[in-house]
Parts: sequence; C-alpha cells; structure tokens
Amino acid sequence: MTWNETHERIRIIREVEAAAAADMTGALPWREEWSAYFDGPAGLVAALRARWNHMCEAQLDPQDREDRLDDSYGRLRRTQAATLAILRCADATATELLTLTGPRPLPSPTRSRRFHRGPVLPV
Repeated sequence: MTWNETHERIRIIREVEAAAAADMTGALPWREEWSAYFDGPAGLVAALRARWNHMCEAQLDPQDREDRLDDSYGRLRRTQAATLAILRCADATATELLTLTGPRPLPSPTRSRRFHRGPVLPV
C-alpha cells in the first residue's frame, strides 16, 4: 500500500467517524468509491475495529491503578461512542445472520480419518 493510499484510508475513516458522530444510530456510512480501499463495508468495519483496538492499546496503561484505568477507558468510550455504535451494530448484524443461517457445517475431511488402531479423536 502506498502512502497516498494510506492517507486516503485515514481520511475515509475520519470522514466515517464524523458522519457517525452526527448520526449516532450505528449505521455504517458507505460509498462505493471506498471499495477500492476497504473491499466492501466489512473491510471498513474491520478497519474501524482495528483503529479502536489500537486506541485502547495506545491510551490505556495496564500498569495504572484500577480507578485511573477505568477513568481513561470511560473517557475513551465517550470520545469514540459513534465508532463503538457502528461496531455494536455490525456485531448484532453478524449475530442475526448466524442465527438465521445456523452454525456452519463442519467441512468434510479430505482424507479418511480412520486408522487401524482405533477411532480418531476430533482435533
């Protein structure tokens, strides 16, 4: 990925965060021209999730006292409430899809799992 593509991705993420802060419903703002950078809405959600994880790693110090850590985490959740709404909505949608479709069937083994010495335990 070039620097120009990286800067464009960052610009898009900031634009999405600003739109989400104005809306706060958790709906993901999406434009088709962004698909070149994120491979669809799921890629944008993954980028937002990675950004949230990086913010937590950068701004929360596990060595802090518990009350200070809680304060920092609460402040981070308040400032990033719009992004968290998008992530919660995406998680709920994924859960609904799994509920509607059911669990994925296990793939068939490519070779026989029977041995001459007894049954094979699942891996």
